[in-house]
Amino acid sequence: MWPGLSSMRVSIKKVFWLVLLFGSIKSFALPGEKRTIFTSGEKVYTIRYQLGQSTVFDFGVSPETVICGNKNYFNIEKIKNGITVQPLSNFSTNLTVLVGSRRFLFFLTPAGNMKSDGFVEVRWVPPSSVQKEIKAVKEKKVVVKELKQKVHLNGSLKLVLLSEKSVGQRRIFDLELENQGAKDLETKEVFILASRRTKPLKDQILVWSQTKVKSKGKVLGRLILLEDLNKSLSLKIQFAGKSHSVLITGRRK
Repeated sequence: MWPGLSSMRVSIKKVFWLVLLFGSIKSFALPGEKRTIFTSGEKVYTIRYQLGQSTVFDFGVSPETVICGNKNYFNIEKIKNGITVQPLSNFSTNLTVLVGSRRFLFFLTPAGNMKSDGFVEVRWVPPSSVQKEIKAVKEKKVVVKELKQKVHLNGSLKLVLLSEKSVGQRRIFDLELENQGAKDLETKEVFILASRRTKPLKDQILVWSQTKVKSKGKVLGRLILLEDLNKSLSLKIQFAGKSHSVLITGRRK
């Protein structure tokens, strides 16, 4: 077993979606963009969701208390520096997250025909700094590198590394999982771990668009890292007791 894999399994358990950006791939829609919110605790932010997809909230610190207006309609789990919210029905409600004396206020509502929020980065800032921080985020350049690397996990399951994106300090890998077999497969059976010199990297999360890859179907996913784009790393992929390794070279400065 890889070092640190047990703790990674706990971190990504039941996390099934992500922040996938920009349009669609073939006929498979990409759910939501990464969104950054700067708040001083006074404003309520609307978060739009889609059934079958989880929204990941990253607060940069571990949340202490999570209060949902009607928890019967949402499955909410704490992760290292945030929470995941999986809707169970099309129901709107309020969501409050407390960290010490700070509060984060949200209103969860179905996305409908609008883009859903897949990954929400939430940061606490003084009221006077909110507009400054928003401007800085808008000026960040998104760097995209096409990969299109294919990894055959067994006779019927194929993983495609579609692209690599750099957004600020985040390094994001867009993935596609294709099941050419006759049986449905669980996405949680596929583990992907970014590492360097066999040591797993910190602050990474793997999420999938669906809990299952249906027979003859495809599912999109994303691996998100807090990682330097210029450094090389390995993606270790495990399925059905077998391991595969893909080297991702760093980008020259």
